[in-house]
Amino acid sequence: MRYWKKLSFLLILIVAVIFIGTAFASEEKVSSLVVTPISGEPGTKLTFYGAGFIPGEKVKIIMTFNEVPYAFAEAETGGFVTVNENGAFKLQPRGGIPTVLLKPGIYTIEAIGDKGSRATTPLEVLEKK
Repeated sequence: MRYWKKLSFLLILIVAVIFIGTAFASEEKVSSLVVTPISGEPGTKLTFYGAGFIPGEKVKIIMTFNEVPYAFAEAETGGFVTVNENGAFKLQPRGGIPTVLLKPGIYTIEAIGDKGSRATTPLEVLEKK
């Protein structure tokens, strides 16, 4: 009977060590997105910085207004920016804050990766002077 108690305790200990090791090993990266400047009038040029993405991932930067998505991209990239080996990217799109159908307010910009990474950041659109 004592043998089974020791064996049971040993099995529980092994399972606990495996569980704890797996919990620390599978720590997920958190993707982040920053836009500069964080506010501006329609037409203002923007720069996007991303970190914590999967290396080689293709990321699309989108802002949705009235259910219409606006993509921010560089010319001839298919609308994507590719993440570098450190999980980061910098995007300086040709166009700035969309001038069409955009009202002053705070909008959410999304970075959506083709391997499942996602991040958001706010952008404040100011009234055109």
